[in-house]
Amino acid sequence: MRIIYFDIDSLRPDHLGCYGYSRPTSPNIDRIAEEGARFNHCYCASSPCLPSRTAWTSGRFGIRNGVVSNHSEGAQFHLRCNHYGGAMEDTMLLPRQLRRLGVHTASVSTFADRHAAYYFMCGFTDFHTPNLKCGAETAEEVTEAALNWLEHNTHHEHSFLHINYWDVHRRYEVDQKWHDLLDSAPVEQTWPDAEAIDDHYRNVTGPFSATGQFKDNISISPLMPGKISTREEFEHMVTGYDATIACVDHHVGRIRQWLEERGLMEDTAIIVSGDHGDAFGEHGIYSDHVCADECIHKIPLVISWPGVTKPGHVSDEFLYNLDIGPTLCDLFEGEAPSDWDGASFRKNMEGEPGLDRDYLVWDHGLYTAQRAVRTKTHLMIRTYDQGDFSHFAEVELYDMIADPYQTKNLAKELPEVVEHCDRLLGEWIAEQQARGDRIPDPLALIVEKRNAAGVAVKPLS
Repeated sequence: MRIIYFDIDSLRPDHLGCYGYSRPTSPNIDRIAEEGARFNHCYCASSPCLPSRTAWTSGRFGIRNGVVSNHSEGAQFHLRCNHYGGAMEDTMLLPRQLRRLGVHTASVSTFADRHAAYYFMCGFTDFHTPNLKCGAETAEEVTEAALNWLEHNTHHEHSFLHINYWDVHRRYEVDQKWHDLLDSAPVEQTWPDAEAIDDHYRNVTGPFSATGQFKDNISISPLMPGKISTREEFEHMVTGYDATIACVDHHVGRIRQWLEERGLMEDTAIIVSGDHGDAFGEHGIYSDHVCADECIHKIPLVISWPGVTKPGHVSDEFLYNLDIGPTLCDLFEGEAPSDWDGASFRKNMEGEPGLDRDYLVWDHGLYTAQRAVRTKTHLMIRTYDQGDFSHFAEVELYDMIADPYQTKNLAKELPEVVEHCDRLLGEWIAEQQARGDRIPDPLALIVEKRNAAGVAVKPLS
């Protein structure tokens, strides 16, 4: 089986047609969803980029692999290794494990260069960086490198090609034609309205707020406004974001068309996912990822796998991105390393009852230090360090059914729900720290450093 894994940075699922979006951003991804399965509740275990992809490739939560941030104390990757044999068998990274199962593994990505995360390359048979732009490369450049690899590697019985697109990450530097494509389709997200935007503009400070993200209110690119003080400026930004999705979707279609023209689709599985989402007004943040919000951790997951996925199937089960590795191992009739935290959702792909988690725990350690508990109905976020912000409460609770944009903190109104989530969080932390080869909690290390620098932050308990 040939697997193509499209890893699209900063992609919110609710901006894709297959997830209900009305703007024409994703006809090619939508087609893949129609032929396969769509997962409505897949979340990254840690955010942003480095911790998310580290969890994906290591199969372990950030509290155990050492990475909950993009740099410094919270970004020290931990892997038990033999001196000359690489990772020990029970902690093998995903590409190496697939290779042991007879899969030729390759990646077209500048991710390792961008984050100096060279462990991410471990186990890939081939690793191609299209150039030295470290995430500023275009979808065109990535696609050309991917097609070049495919030209020379269709003969492998089993292969896994990871293709990493960065265009959707903020700056929105794609051709104006993708913006023009959306001109006739209005922005459908009605929140934040003018009143909410005005409140954010006047009262929320810090990086990527309505004013704090833009230097001197100067436009960063034609598709990104210099500030967000009106509904019109908000819609300008959203259209820039949607334009980048349309561009990347076009390149997903190019690769699919290349496979179709050569009669290869019957033996090709396609997976579309990403590392994390982005905020568009949630917590007063615009076009970036600074906290443990739902919109940051919820990621798309669309899979079309001939002979496995039930066409048009929609799964509402709760999954992590670190469940993807064990599922791939299962599909190749192999075992996942015993120290991985994920589990296989193969049955879910087949349209049967399968993996479903009662609750999820995730964290963010870059701009803030937060851990969150997501139940089927609520999201509780504990903030241990606000970073450069001032508007995060120590504990926040949101009804994710009635209030998906997290506008009303219910922590004081529903103390029993907070208590329940705190109990789940405490049990989860204790469970992780009871596992073998325990390391210091990297989120606690971040908080300790802030305390040492004289910043008053809440210690983890």
